Amino acid sequence: MNLSYDNIFDAVSESPEQALLDKKCSDLMIEIHGMLDLKNAPIKTIVQALGLTPEQARKLAKGKTEKFSFYELQTFVERLSPCIK
Repeated sequence: MNLSYDNIFDAVSESPEQALLDKKCSDLMIEIHGMLDLKNAPIKTIVQALGLTPEQARKLAKGKTEKFSFYELQTFVERLSPCIK
């Protein structure tokens, strides 16, 4: 038996709509990590740049996509966009 999926979210999500939302959240998290270099940025920098609590900043730095809504992640990208030149 061979299973075929366009992406991992098709296999693990409860519905096609949830799979699409999960994929979009993942894409936003990748974009945020690229814009702010979250692996190397001090938590204080993340807190200041995005207006988060230190705990939220730690979760974001660890890539815990499930801890944030699509709209929160989208807002983080918007907050970082003016910083990128």
